[in-house]
Amino acid sequence: MTVVRRRLTLATALAATVVGFASLAFAQSIPDRELNRDGLRRALLDTCVYTEAAKDGAKKEVIVDACQCASTRALKGVKEEEIAEVVKSRNLPDAWISATAEAFGTCRRR
Repeated sequence: MTVVRRRLTLATALAATVVGFASLAFAQSIPDRELNRDGLRRALLDTCVYTEAAKDGAKKEVIVDACQCASTRALKGVKEEEIAEVVKSRNLPDAWISATAEAFGTCRRR
């Protein structure tokens, strides 16, 4: 492998890592605005879109629709008391993010 190829490969890997860290940082906190169930769903939607778009071979034309479906499904069984706790803490629970990621697989149309 030539030096140029190694540098390009390293630069590509570094860019993917930066995008991955940026999506994780976004997932941890919610922007400062009035929150409710729909606002939290949108925060999960954003996290899903950033995470899925950063993956190699992502079909960008289906990501948004699948993430909308996944974020809705992830919050379907969440009680209002849990919503109130998250609104107060302004941090998305890892369980909700994981539920969205799992639902993405069932929502995605090929």
